[in-house]
Amino acid sequence: MRVQLKELSIGKGIFLSAMYIGAFVLCTVMRAGAQATEHPVHLGKNPDTAKCMECHVDKGKGKYVHTAIAMGCTTCHTVTNEKDATFIDLVSPANELCFTCHQKSSEKVLHGPYGQGDCIVCHSPHASDWPKQLLAPVQDLCMGCHVRARLQVNDQTRTATVPWGVTLTFDQLKGWQYIGLNKALTANHPVEGHPVTGPNTALGKGAREINCLSCHQPHHSESANLMPSNVSNETALCETCHKNY
Repeated sequence: MRVQLKELSIGKGIFLSAMYIGAFVLCTVMRAGAQATEHPVHLGKNPDTAKCMECHVDKGKGKYVHTAIAMGCTTCHTVTNEKDATFIDLVSPANELCFTCHQKSSEKVLHGPYGQGDCIVCHSPHASDWPKQLLAPVQDLCMGCHVRARLQVNDQTRTATVPWGVTLTFDQLKGWQYIGLNKALTANHPVEGHPVTGPNTALGKGAREINCLSCHQPHHSESANLMPSNVSNETALCETCHKNY
C-alpha cells in the first residue's frame, strides 16, 4: 500500500506541501519487506549519478568515498515510477545489501553488527572522513558501544544510542559485552592495568600504538572473542606482544 502525504499542517491553518519541505521530507512506505520512500521530485528510470549528486552532494563528501558511488547510485538503489510519483528503494533488504558485494565470512565467530548485516552501525554507506567509511575513529567506535559510559541507554524505548548518533534496539544488542575500564578509559582490559590505548611499551619503539584492533578483529574470526584467527588461545594472543615474559 502506498501512502502519499499531500499536505502538512503546522500550527493553525498553515499548510505546506510535503514535496518541498527542505526538499528531503519523504513519505515512508513499506514495500515487499523493505523500506521505500517517495522521492521529492520525479526521476527517470535510470537517473544519472551526476544528476543525483546535484542535490545529494553530501553523499560524495569526505576523505573516504565508497567506491559504489562511482559505480552509480542504482548499484544500491532502485528507482520506480508509478504514475506521477517516483519511489526509491534498496536493491536488497538493508541487512543483506552490503553482502551483495562484500562476501559474508563463513568463520565461526562474527561480530554482532556484522553478523546481523548492520554494517551501517559502524560504516557510512556513502562517505566519511575516516578510512573504510567508518563513522568515527576506530577506538571511538569500539568504545562507543563497549564502554557503558559512552552509551545513552533508554530503558523505556529499549534502545541505546552511540556517540555518533546511531540508535540500536536491545534486540540488536543481544550478547553485548561491556568492558570495565578506569575513569580515564585508557586501561584495565583484559586485566587490571593493561592499556587499551597509547604506546605499545611491550614491543618498544616503532611498534604500532595499542587500540582495540591490536587484539580483536572487527568483523569475524575463527577464534573466541574475535581474537586474530592466527592465535589459538588467549595465552598465544598475549605472547604476540609479551614474548619474553
